[in-house]
Amino acid sequence: MPVTPRRELIVWSEPNPPHDELPSDRRPQTADWWRRRVGSAFVVAALLATIGVSVTHRAPDGKVSRGSAAAANATYSDNAVTGVDAGEVNRARFDALFVQFVDRDHGFALTATCPDGKQHCSYGLAVSIDGGRTYQHRALPLAKVPPTEGYSADLHAVTTDTVVIEDRGKWWVSINAGRTWRSAPDSVARNVAEIPAAGRLHVRCRDTNCEIRELTVIDPDTGLRLKVPNVPLERVHGSSESTIAPDGTRWISGTARGDVPALATTRDGGRTWSVSRFPKPDKLLYGPRLLVGPGSLWYAVFSVQREDAKNGFGPMYASTDAGRTWTRIRNGEEQPASILGAIVRPDGRLLIGTELNGPMTSADGGRTFTRPGAGPNVSYFIERSGIITAQKGNGSYSTSLDGGVTWSPISVPAP
Repeated sequence: MPVTPRRELIVWSEPNPPHDELPSDRRPQTADWWRRRVGSAFVVAALLATIGVSVTHRAPDGKVSRGSAAAANATYSDNAVTGVDAGEVNRARFDALFVQFVDRDHGFALTATCPDGKQHCSYGLAVSIDGGRTYQHRALPLAKVPPTEGYSADLHAVTTDTVVIEDRGKWWVSINAGRTWRSAPDSVARNVAEIPAAGRLHVRCRDTNCEIRELTVIDPDTGLRLKVPNVPLERVHGSSESTIAPDGTRWISGTARGDVPALATTRDGGRTWSVSRFPKPDKLLYGPRLLVGPGSLWYAVFSVQREDAKNGFGPMYASTDAGRTWTRIRNGEEQPASILGAIVRPDGRLLIGTELNGPMTSADGGRTFTRPGAGPNVSYFIERSGIITAQKGNGSYSTSLDGGVTWSPISVPAP
């Protein structure tokens, strides 16, 4: 029997307090569990030994086709059939490290190819303009990776044309979908009075150990980072990155005065903010993270240290008035023990990824969870313009066009 959570009312507070500077903050004790950084989590040698994404050969016309999952709205099949073993082409290891779609047609994948486990590995970019049916491979101006080192590059797909690669403090920008690249300064160019509608929030580390952070937005036109002024938190931990709610809501998490966890939201591009404060959970790892559901339904989720899970599922709060008041519905001791990302489906059901039990759903607002009868092992969700991209347990990706009800596999082909 699940533990009955203590119900607690938290009142929305502190609208748009002014701040002239951003004090330093402490780095969270774990990696961003909402979006697993595969590249930094595994060294190349480990990638060579694991099962990766499905691959196919390049066609004579220069385009590359997907495996059996040819269309983004196809019936889900967890066993894509290809002409070669998954993850290997001519004894070379191929992996799609990140896959991001900016809309239902345009997607980008940061890839890596390792010749034989002894030679250096090369990064690449795969670009799709037809919902993942076909991909074109484009070169990246990144140095090759020695087999003894882990992947460190990160992908930021901003618009259909603007894409950024971040690697070890360097910032590479393309404004023509990866055809050409230029190096951009690491410093933030200027302040921005309003977050551009197509801009992507990004928390920038200002020092080597990421002890000092600031909230920026990636300019959709130039790919440069712009500083967001008047951030209403003492410390910034994370942001909504690519996810923007249908009503335009963006959010950032961190701490407010008194070192209490806080969630700041804006609907007008950062001109004004609303801040919700929460009790600090024991053994806090990260949070709160905002989940926006249908109507005015919101959830705030914490990640904590638990003995039975690496990415512990901590307290969770619900709001039925878009964050004005909150009620605690989990105390962080119930099952499931872990959480690897979550979304709210159009019918109001919660869908979460877990470490041991795979995906689980809740029909009662997060009080209890059950395992679905069938479907892919999805987690680490990113929502953009009507398409949700999720990572499966084996490192490959799936997409959903109906809010997470059904899923189709994405098979990024090798060059």
